[in-house]
Amino acid sequence: MARGKDHARKLEEEQARRRRNSVAHRSLRRRAEKGTGARSASATPTSDAPIADAPFADEADATDAPLTAETPVSPAASPDGDPTALSGDAALSNDAALSDDAADADDSAVVADAPVVERVPTSELTAPVWLAEGEAADAGDDADAPADEPAHAPAQSDEHPGASDATDSETEDVDAGPLAASDGDAGIDAWRPESEERATAPERASVFSPPSESPESSVSAASPEPEGDQTAVLPPVDDTAVMAPMGDDSPAPGHEPRAATIPPGQGEPHPESSDSDGHVTRRKKRRTAWVLPLALVAIAVLYVGAQALLSNTVPRGTEVLGLEIGGMSTTEATGAVGDTAAALEAEDLELRAVEESFALPASDAGLSVDVDTTIAQVTGFTVMPDRLWAHIAGGGPLTPVTDVDQEALAEALESAAVQLDGPAQDAGVTVADGSVGVVPGRSSVTIDQEESAARLAQAWPATQAIDLIAETEPPTITDEDAAAFAAELETETFAAPITLVGEDAEATIEPATIASTSTVEAGPSGLELVVDGTALAAQIIEANPDLTTEGENASVSFDDSHDIVIDEGSPGITIDGEALGEAVVAAAGSADRLADLPYTAADPEVSAEDLGLADFAEIISSFDTPLTAEPIRTQNLRVAAADVEGVIVKPGDTFDLTEVLSPINEEEGYRPAHVIVNGILTNGMGGGLSQMATTTYNAGYFAGFEILDHRPHSVWFTRYPAGRESTIYTGSINVEFRNNTPYAAVFNSYIAGGRLHVDVWSTEHFEVSTSASPKRNVKQPGVKEVTSANCEAKGPGQPGFTITNTRTVSLDGEVVEETSDTWTYKPDDAIECVSDDDEDDE
Repeated sequence: MARGKDHARKLEEEQARRRRNSVAHRSLRRRAEKGTGARSASATPTSDAPIADAPFADEADATDAPLTAETPVSPAASPDGDPTALSGDAALSNDAALSDDAADADDSAVVADAPVVERVPTSELTAPVWLAEGEAADAGDDADAPADEPAHAPAQSDEHPGASDATDSETEDVDAGPLAASDGDAGIDAWRPESEERATAPERASVFSPPSESPESSVSAASPEPEGDQTAVLPPVDDTAVMAPMGDDSPAPGHEPRAATIPPGQGEPHPESSDSDGHVTRRKKRRTAWVLPLALVAIAVLYVGAQALLSNTVPRGTEVLGLEIGGMSTTEATGAVGDTAAALEAEDLELRAVEESFALPASDAGLSVDVDTTIAQVTGFTVMPDRLWAHIAGGGPLTPVTDVDQEALAEALESAAVQLDGPAQDAGVTVADGSVGVVPGRSSVTIDQEESAARLAQAWPATQAIDLIAETEPPTITDEDAAAFAAELETETFAAPITLVGEDAEATIEPATIASTSTVEAGPSGLELVVDGTALAAQIIEANPDLTTEGENASVSFDDSHDIVIDEGSPGITIDGEALGEAVVAAAGSADRLADLPYTAADPEVSAEDLGLADFAEIISSFDTPLTAEPIRTQNLRVAAADVEGVIVKPGDTFDLTEVLSPINEEEGYRPAHVIVNGILTNGMGGGLSQMATTTYNAGYFAGFEILDHRPHSVWFTRYPAGRESTIYTGSINVEFRNNTPYAAVFNSYIAGGRLHVDVWSTEHFEVSTSASPKRNVKQPGVKEVTSANCEAKGPGQPGFTITNTRTVSLDGEVVEETSDTWTYKPDDAIECVSDDDEDDE
């Protein structure tokens, strides 16, 4: 039963609370409080502050308490005879506290000391007559009151003489009930001034004790509500009210409740203050307290969701390596950037140092783009706000992440240094084909490989051209110096012809001729024009033969007595090539463009020094052999002697008889002569030249020359020294020796006194002696029959034998060479010519 009644009562209170919070009720209440309604209820001071030590289950219970007026029954009467009553808002607050506490404690529990209250619906509250009259009187008094007196000072009326005493005498009873603190808080907070609103928590917890209640009041509270609009009004509050203790229902032993002093003029409640407004304010604060966290949680969820949703997409407007990848997925962006990066890695780097450069692919320098890490900068899940902002506002340029192989990079810089490092080179000027050009110089370069490697790794791939860090030193002759000198050549030196004046003639030289023999070189004072005078002189002489005379060549010959005749020759007159260059440059720089033509003696083509004429002092060796009675053979020897005469063999040179006599033909003067080969008579061109071979061989033999080649005849001819002679056969047998002396030698050959002579003129150097061994292994000749049609019969010749010849060469009394030459001759058989028939008869 009790639970059902409480439930019904709570429903009624909820309806009353809703009515009281309606706009109409609030307007009526304001009008009642201002005296414009039927009646307005006088209220004890209320407060919106939280109720200290209230027996509510929780704050929600206190907030949702039914808003109905509760009027406690008190023996103190109002001026109209009504019991003292709480104002509607205060009573509602107390009733809410009481009803919630009772419901939570026990369905059948009854608060022993709680005052019996009378519930009056808020909509039926009217102001008592005495309050309306008092307000009118107060209004009149306020008009006459001084300006510094408070407008709402509490009235002290004799109609309530026992209010203060009753309060003091019933402090203990009231403090024991749970409503004392609630009502006190509600009353005191309603009129508490702003200065006291900032009081500490213990002070705010103090409440006024309500008037004491008699048993009759308690009984009458349980009776039905009186008819009409009667409303009990609390008596005026004294200046001093007893504050309810905090915490316990009764004061601690030995402690009396402390009284709170109410300042004059502040005992009257604020017209718009009510317990309902306090509850609404607290509810708003509580709603705000949980709405904000929920809103933050919702925003966080949306934020994280957005980041997760966009984690696999590149922010719009993102650009890397010149490629627009905004809006692409991670896979698409990785593929696109990977292709671009591969192209950049294969592209040549241009490593520059001053004016020079070195190229190699970026991959060879150990540079590559880390595509995955690059794309990961703008994709993948993150809670950083800049990522989400990039999706909203645009990503912009993205810096690629690169990988650097430091070892490969160091090797690349080392290779670049090999090509780029070097000393300074001066700028130059070229003169070619009548035009002048400038050759740029270069500064000395020393690459700082370590610093340059760091710069390269930092700059790539934003650029493929990198200026390396290097120590440089400019050249002595700069490009500007070369350009100025080139301009001078074009405007002055090669601007017009020059004229060179000689003794009997003059020569005009055109600019093109000067330019063709000119070069520009770096001199002590900078660039200088250098003219090749010798080459220019040759061109001048070719164009002007009268400007020079030829000299006579040196020569050596022999007179009729076979003595040597030396002609050292004579110099001619020619242009001095060494001086010509300077003369041309001087003429080109002069105002009249004239200069003297320098002359010098012209050496002959063959000088005495060329021939070694000074060495031909005497005959150092000579040899001769007798002639035969055959005229053609002798004629051939005359031609050969003429070829040998005048042959000069300088130190270290070789005498080659075949070369000297060649060509051995009729045009040279040689004739065919008889020669016998294996008993057969035949004609051979230059027959008899074997005698020239033997004669020249012995001349060189006794001069001490180094014998290189010779071969004696197969049979011995008594006109030649046995074993010390030679034949000649073109292509197979020859006579050769080398001049191993420090002096030049000249040969003379001639026929005189029936003998062939060969003389060697030179300066004596070696002493030569020779010796021959006895003949051994002697074999007498026999008879050889020949059936050939051109057979030439002859008698027996010399026997065959073996012989050794030894040559001793000495220099200043010391033997420097000793050689032995052994040769075996065949017997010279008689030739008997026979026919084929004769051979058959035998």
